[in-house]
Amino acid sequence: MKRGATRQEVIRTTQELIARNGIRAVRVDEIVAMLGISKRTLYEMFADKNDLVAACLEEMGHMQRRRIADCHCGETAHPLSQLRWLIDEYVDSLYVVERSFLADLCRKETFAEQFAEHREFWMQELCALFRTCCEEQLILPEIEASVFVRRVMETLLELRLAGTPREELYLFSRTILRGAASRQGVEFIDGR
Repeated sequence: MKRGATRQEVIRTTQELIARNGIRAVRVDEIVAMLGISKRTLYEMFADKNDLVAACLEEMGHMQRRRIADCHCGETAHPLSQLRWLIDEYVDSLYVVERSFLADLCRKETFAEQFAEHREFWMQELCALFRTCCEEQLILPEIEASVFVRRVMETLLELRLAGTPREELYLFSRTILRGAASRQGVEFIDGR
């Protein structure tokens, strides 16, 4: 007889399912069958499916924040290298899940708060590095960091939802960053 699943195992299994199939396609029956637990056991851990999905989204956000924090510790790389890396991380975060998951997240009001927190986290991180690049005269001074970052993030999300391959998003973001760079920034980008 299989032992009961832990809360973390339920979250991990559900994350895999929603990442692969989207939020709407995930069924509680499928989760409990995969884990070998009863619905009652699942509902003792989570109030309902939305509570479970919210816990999954929160965990996904924590994992991303830890990864970025780990990379920031002791970071001595060139600010443009850091910014390019972080933009690539944002692109990668869009490909951890299927497009249907992102579409569900954008449309479903139930998870609007988590989606807004996710966007705000990325805005803050990217804007901070963008401003550092501006201070070091690597970005054109007339570009407003928050406007630039918001538009790039929106465009990358739209491209992902449209089915654009990851490599094209990398290329797009590097091209846009090069367009925003000062002469010194362009020389750095082109020299890499």
